[in-house]
Amino acid sequence: MYDCPEALRWLRQARYTLDAVNADLGAGFYAWACFKAQQAAELALKGLLRGAGLESFGHDLIRLWRRALEVCEELRDLQECVALLNKMYIPPRYPDAWSGDATPFESYTRRDALEARGCAEELLRVVEECVRRLCEAAREAGQAVA
Repeated sequence: MYDCPEALRWLRQARYTLDAVNADLGAGFYAWACFKAQQAAELALKGLLRGAGLESFGHDLIRLWRRALEVCEELRDLQECVALLNKMYIPPRYPDAWSGDATPFESYTRRDALEARGCAEELLRVVEECVRRLCEAAREAGQAVA
């Protein structure tokens, strides 16, 4: 049985976080936009997994993505995006992730943020399609879904 309400709850938060990426892009907060793109992807993958009743802990997008392939084969083509976004968890937030006197806000560019946003948007789109398919299958099987 697929837990559609739980999956959709996580996807709503992922969509909200993606909206925050756009706000940060518009304000020139590129490091934060990169981090939030990672967060949107993480929320989407966790929503897909939680809906399926699968373990979804941690922040390693590659591990979450591999697990998500069990229920959404369509994610396979997003390996490069997942690898890119996986690098956006710690370095955009902490100066000690950088050598010398570099800081995250000086190190991330608009181009970085646009690429991260594009990857997060595509991943969320694919996850949303998979969740729709899984929820429709649950409905057809006579399961109660919201």
